[in-house]
Amino acid sequence: MKKNFYTKNYFFALSVTILIMSLIAFSDNMVTDVDQPSNSDPRMIIHGLIMFAWTIVLIIQTNHIRKLNVKQHMRFGVIGFVIACMMLASIFFLSYIGPDFADLPFFGKANRIFIPAFAIMLAFAYLKREKKVLHQYLIFAGMMLAMEPILSRFCGNLGIDPGAYAGLIWLILWISIFTYDIISRKKLHPVLYGGFIFWIAVYIMVA
Repeated sequence: MKKNFYTKNYFFALSVTILIMSLIAFSDNMVTDVDQPSNSDPRMIIHGLIMFAWTIVLIIQTNHIRKLNVKQHMRFGVIGFVIACMMLASIFFLSYIGPDFADLPFFGKANRIFIPAFAIMLAFAYLKREKKVLHQYLIFAGMMLAMEPILSRFCGNLGIDPGAYAGLIWLILWISIFTYDIISRKKLHPVLYGGFIFWIAVYIMVA
């Protein structure tokens, strides 16, 4: 696989970008509106801490790969998998105690479909962890599917219309990972374009 500055640092930079967007997305909970009801809900507090831990795991693990610390990456992988399971359990719990599917808004319906897909992709990423490219792409294509809550709140807290800009930012993230794959492997991996097609298909289905 061809390596240059972009390909060497891409996944680390993407993980840091996701963390920054997450901090902005939930800055109201942490800084500007700390008295909101969700800050008094233990379920939401635990969920937020788990999601923060998962993002830190992504940064640590991608940094290990960036620096070629493969053994450290593998050792930390078990901890990462446990945190991933906690993250998914938290998302499933909060998602499925909510309204019935038919009563959900557009994005809510899509997320109910994306969450199980993300869970399946993370499970396969762990099972296929010996295959580096497949392992990476399953994790990050799964992450791409689950970005809407972050992106919508990210746009909202920046004072821009989520309906107009969240989808555009999301598309840019997809294009960035396609660019990485084309530069590094000269082709697109089925997990990436399959995930992108699934992303579009879900939104067409729930529209």
